Amino acid sequence: MRELIFESENLTVVKVHGERDDTAFVTFESMRADWPKGRKGFGEEFFAKRAHTAYHFLPSGNCWYQYPEMSEALARVRADVPRGTRIITYGMSMGGYAAYRFSAPLGADVVIAFSPQYSIDRWRVWWERRWRSQSRSVIWDRQRPRAEAVKYVFYDPLNQDRRHIRAMRREAPLELVRIYFSGHASIAYVNDCGLLETVVMDIAEGRFDAAGFERRIWQRRQVSETYAKVRQRKRTGLFRRLRYLVIEHLLERRLGTGRGSDAAGLTPDRAR
Repeated sequence: MRELIFESENLTVVKVHGERDDTAFVTFESMRADWPKGRKGFGEEFFAKRAHTAYHFLPSGNCWYQYPEMSEALARVRADVPRGTRIITYGMSMGGYAAYRFSAPLGADVVIAFSPQYSIDRWRVWWERRWRSQSRSVIWDRQRPRAEAVKYVFYDPLNQDRRHIRAMRREAPLELVRIYFSGHASIAYVNDCGLLETVVMDIAEGRFDAAGFERRIWQRRQVSETYAKVRQRKRTGLFRRLRYLVIEHLLERRLGTGRGSDAAGLTPDRAR
């Protein structure tokens, strides 16, 4: 059953009831080219099929949820979740930003954020040129995440997203999950490899092994169209080509053979 929890000119929040009440997911949409009425929320079908109750935030535009009514909408969701239910926020890119920033008012226990952005304030991330907010407002840009929440952040250290992650780590401890050669499309990469359900459900049920997952997805990378596209882009120019050949060789030694569990030191000094 789909229930309307909150509605304004800028924002709609719907609840999809599930049979399971031990965990509730709160999802946030990422940027879109269009915003059709009656669309499904981020991950709505995914959670409905798995009988999990989920709340879906559907914004009216690419404003990064910088709406004054967010406080009321978040409060309504928090009040609707039964006491004792674990709350997991979930999103990618703009949605990952929201999952991270709004974890405190929701009282989230876990955050799952794919390629989240640290800030949309041009003074704070002056180097970010890939996208802009349709709103100049930055009402929630400095809202800290919930300290008690476990924050799983999936990203590509070889992509500019790493600069956002560095800034986020100055705010809060993060559980980093590195998906090399995924670019900004880290969630597409995981889905290509057939591991998205495993990731989300393992985190929800407290059995996720980040180091093991990094090895597993690296070993499956050849089936990912996202990997193929990103890898091809990094083959332009002699120096660039050699640079990433070396990085991939070192990653293969550490992750492909399973002899090592930490490839964090393999990132280049400058994101490309």
